[in-house]
Amino acid sequence: MRRLLLLLMLACAGRLYADAGVLIPRDKQAPDPAILSLDEMSVEVLIDNGDARVRIVQIFANHTNRIEEGTYQFALPTGATVSDFGVWDGPTRIPAVILERKRAQEVYERARMQAIDPGLLQMGESDDSDPTRTAIFTAKIVPIPAYGTKRLELEYHQRVTATDFKQAFVLPLKPDAGQQQKARRFKLLVQLQSAHGIEGFHFNGNLYPLNVTKNEANNVAGLFEAENVSFDEDFNLTWSLPKSGADRLELLTHRDPAPPQPQADEHAPVRAAAPEPDFFEAQMLVGAAAAATPAAGASHTRIVLFDNSISMQWEKLERSYAALEAVLHGLRPEDHFNLLLFNQDVTSFKPRPIPASAENVRQALDFVRASKLRGGTDLAKAFAAGLAQSTEENGSLVLLTDGGSDRGESIVTAKIAARCNQLWKQSAHHPGVDIFAVGDDANLPLLRILARNDGVLESVNSTEPADFKLQSFLSKMTHSPLAGVKLRTTGGTSLVYALDESVYPGSFAQWVGQYQPGGKLLEAEVAGSRDGVAFTAKASAALPAVNAEHPQLPRLWAQARVDALLDQIAREGESTAAIDEIIKLSRRYKFVTPYTSFLAAPRSLLRPRVIRPGDPVLRVRTDPAITSVIALFPFGLTKPLRRLPSEDSQDRNAKAGDDPANHLWETRFLAPPEMKDGTYSVRLILRDTHGNTYREAKTFVIASTPPTVKLQLSTSRLHRGQTLTIKAAASQSTRTLTAHLEGLNPMPLHWSNAAAASVGELTIPRDMAIGRYTLTVTAEDIAHNLGTQEVVVDVLP
Repeated sequence: MRRLLLLLMLACAGRLYADAGVLIPRDKQAPDPAILSLDEMSVEVLIDNGDARVRIVQIFANHTNRIEEGTYQFALPTGATVSDFGVWDGPTRIPAVILERKRAQEVYERARMQAIDPGLLQMGESDDSDPTRTAIFTAKIVPIPAYGTKRLELEYHQRVTATDFKQAFVLPLKPDAGQQQKARRFKLLVQLQSAHGIEGFHFNGNLYPLNVTKNEANNVAGLFEAENVSFDEDFNLTWSLPKSGADRLELLTHRDPAPPQPQADEHAPVRAAAPEPDFFEAQMLVGAAAAATPAAGASHTRIVLFDNSISMQWEKLERSYAALEAVLHGLRPEDHFNLLLFNQDVTSFKPRPIPASAENVRQALDFVRASKLRGGTDLAKAFAAGLAQSTEENGSLVLLTDGGSDRGESIVTAKIAARCNQLWKQSAHHPGVDIFAVGDDANLPLLRILARNDGVLESVNSTEPADFKLQSFLSKMTHSPLAGVKLRTTGGTSLVYALDESVYPGSFAQWVGQYQPGGKLLEAEVAGSRDGVAFTAKASAALPAVNAEHPQLPRLWAQARVDALLDQIAREGESTAAIDEIIKLSRRYKFVTPYTSFLAAPRSLLRPRVIRPGDPVLRVRTDPAITSVIALFPFGLTKPLRRLPSEDSQDRNAKAGDDPANHLWETRFLAPPEMKDGTYSVRLILRDTHGNTYREAKTFVIASTPPTVKLQLSTSRLHRGQTLTIKAAASQSTRTLTAHLEGLNPMPLHWSNAAAASVGELTIPRDMAIGRYTLTVTAEDIAHNLGTQEVVVDVLP
């Protein structure tokens, strides 16, 4: 079967159907269950004190008589990050690993040369014209056997925030843009844990009624199983946090005394000598002030910017309009507002802000309903027009958009953000910039930068129920965040990071950090001001020798650390130390950064057995009496060999006279790049248990150049049942030659003196689907370097 390398990337397309995890057949623009259907799907959700870990297993069935390929799409919830992905090639699971971006690109290119479908999951802009998008995870899946199945596994983590003492979790299942997705079997397991308590646990909707199997004060669990399920809505949970637990600080800790395991792609894995640091999270549910009411008194002026470009169609438009209604109906009669519709142009409801009377609000909504979606988007022009309307104190801009901007002076995220920030700083009254972002493809990096201008940002996916996020947005718009919030700790903590830039009453104030191994007690205190009234909260936690109750903490800390390093790079420019640390943390805790890529590939590609200048391996077997081996290389290097007891021969049936050399010794050495391919001698000095010294000479081969292949075919147009003669010539170092036609088993080619080439005969099956196929001939040399040549052949009736 054809080897796999998966295409994993964050993508933005004109039309996406990704919420439940769909597999779109090749040459199709949408899912087609007549070709590829979802046979089984199981989901495990664990929400541990605001961190949701979601594990999804999907099995897709191929209903055709040919090998299929497809593009897998999954819409990640806002703020979620992929932490694992795998696909099964028959009985073999091929996992994804994190690689430094340059190395991933090298493996990617090498895979393409070997006719393996390559791909990457990458975060960050690939160039200045490619804005960073979030939410859409895609993977190219090849092959999907005829009348067979393909199993995919996806895991992601997501922070579950709180607003007004309420929390909500959404599992995206409903496909976007009016599409449908069904599963023959569906299973959903949910477990919720909270140190602050759980009240009013409720699942919304009618399609996935949970059977609640546990309902305790701090722990809730449920199960749903069904057949022939149509995903017509997302799965949505809501629950409340007891106000009696507010202003109480909770400490979560993690300690693993075992050293970290080596990475799967390391050429010479070396187990870490020391355990990783210990981690903690400080979490406080912020209570409401004694007189916590929305800001009153002076009137407000809100300038609403409503995106009516063509990208806002379908569910995005519905959610954006719902937000508009909520914002306008929330105005008081003494407030003022204006409404600007924008795409590549800006259309104003009124020349200047008007009173927020019921009649004016009704006319504004009619004005929107009478408009049409059209054109592209010039976000900077709309932002400038909004600032021009905000001429009074106590004002704000409200942006209802997906953040797309493909018109104007620049379409580069950084330049748009810089231009808007410059305009805001030059404005007379500096209105707050409050943004409600909609869509799976919302340009959150750009909108997050704009919202830092004294505003808030809330986002909702295209099919996600918007009620909870909208209420959160309105609440933050009308309340003030805490002031001067700080965490102080004792017990040897370091590298402590806040998880939110602003904290509001009814939400969580959270920090993650490290503490020194060996400590026995961790003490922490939070202090700040809420509506002008100071508050404090204290907590302490014993630090046991082992604590694995909250395994998400190392990864949560690592992401916060990387965010801090990226901010440092944005302010001060790139540094080698910062980039190296980002790559190290990303690989260790398995998440993507602008400097790393998520690559799924066979282990043979990640850890190739290729001897090449820079990374050869020397292995020697000796008699058990030998206690040390030293190698003297021809280029002046001297290195001791390390014995590998786990590789010793264990032949219990060995007889007298058999080879007694059953101890394996190994060393890796750095061959100079200028060494040419060829055979070299190395002198070995061996010492036995009696102190005797022996000298031997061995040879090693440096082979870094892939073999070349020249392919000859009798014809490139074949009828079913016809036999094709394949002739191939390859480099002298070639050890094996293999021909592979898509959909058929690989076939070895053997040397023929008569033909003066390696020859094989391939018979086209009589039931093979008519179409165009790729024939690949692969040459492998003594160092396992691979060279290939491809030709296209047509199969005819």
